Amino acid sequence: MRVCIRVDDRHDKQSMTDSQGTANTPAKKKRSRIVTVIAWCVAGLLVPACGAWVIGRGSYWFDVIASQQMLISWVALVVTIAMLLTRRKAPTVVCAVLVVVSFYPVLTGRVWSLPEVDLSRKPEGVIRIITSNTHPQNDGWSDDLEALMSYDADVLMLIEVHPELSRSIRNRHYLDNTLYPHWAHRWWVEQETSPGFIISRWPIEQLTSSDEPGIAQNQLYARIEHPEHPFIAGLLHPLSPRTQSRWANGNFVIESQRMAMEQLNERTGLSLLIGADLNAGPAQRRADILRAGGLRMSKPVLKMNGSFPIGNSIPRALRVQLDDVWSRGNLKPVAWGMVRVPGSDHLAVVVDFEAR
Repeated sequence: MRVCIRVDDRHDKQSMTDSQGTANTPAKKKRSRIVTVIAWCVAGLLVPACGAWVIGRGSYWFDVIASQQMLISWVALVVTIAMLLTRRKAPTVVCAVLVVVSFYPVLTGRVWSLPEVDLSRKPEGVIRIITSNTHPQNDGWSDDLEALMSYDADVLMLIEVHPELSRSIRNRHYLDNTLYPHWAHRWWVEQETSPGFIISRWPIEQLTSSDEPGIAQNQLYARIEHPEHPFIAGLLHPLSPRTQSRWANGNFVIESQRMAMEQLNERTGLSLLIGADLNAGPAQRRADILRAGGLRMSKPVLKMNGSFPIGNSIPRALRVQLDDVWSRGNLKPVAWGMVRVPGSDHLAVVVDFEAR
C-alpha cells in the first residue's frame, strides 16, 4: 500500500511538471520568435552602416557616413557579441561578416602600432615630416610656424596658409634667415585650390607632371635633396565635401593627383612623402584612391584620436583623421604623433621615416 502511494505521488508530481512545462512552452516559443525577429532586424540595420564605405564609392551621403567607419565598426562588434549571447547563430554569423567588411577599409595596409615621436630630439638617420593645415584666418601664424620649426623637421608642409604668411614668404624673404630657406608654393584658386607651401632644410626642385591648368593648379610636388635619401615631397588638399558637387570635384582632384604621383615615381624612382588633408577619413573614397596608387597612411591603427575638429566639446571618438603623411617607396614610418597648432582647428601630424 505504501509503495502504491509513493508511485501515485511520483506520478502526480510528474503530471504537474509536464502540465507546467506544457503551459510555458507557447510563451517561450513566442519570446524566442520575437528575439529572432529583433536579431534579424538589427543585422539588417548593420548592412548599410557597415557597408557605408562600399556604397559610398558612388553615393555622396554614404561616403560622408563612412567618415565614421571606425566608430561604426566598434559598435557593430559590440552588437555582434550581444547577438552571440542570444544564441541566434544565423544572425550572429551575418553580423560577424559585416564587422569584417566594416573594419576592412580602416585596417587594410596600415601598421598597427608606432611609438610616439620624440619632439625633444630627432634620432640619427631619421627623416622628419610635419604636415599642418595652419588655417587661412590664423592671425597667430608667425608663432605657430616658429613652434613647428622648433620640432627639428626636415620638411614642413603648410596647407591653407594665411595670406600674410604667403606674402611674407614669397615677397619679403621671410624664410631666408631660418633653418628652412628652401620652399615651393601652390597658388590659391578661388573655390577650387587652396594655397600651400612645402618648406625644407634641404635644396628643393619643384616638379610638375602636367601642363593642363585644371590638373596643374592642384599640384605641389618637389624633389628634396636630402643628403642621404633624396625623395619627393607633395601636398594634397581637395575641397571639403560640403555639397555633392564639391565632393565630386575633390574626388576628381585626388584621382588626377594619384596619376601624377605615379608618373613622378616612375620618372624619378624616388620615394614619395605626401602631406595631405584629404577632407576625408581612411574609409572614404579619397583614401581608397590613394591606396590604389600604392600609397599608405602613416597613422597606426591603435592611435585612436583624430586630427579634426579640435575642440573641447568634440569627443575624441568622433574626430576624423583628415590629416596624415602618406608614403610610397622605401621610406617607412617609424614614429608618429600629433601636435596642437593654436590658431588652427586641425592637429598637425609629425612622422619620422627611415629607409628600409
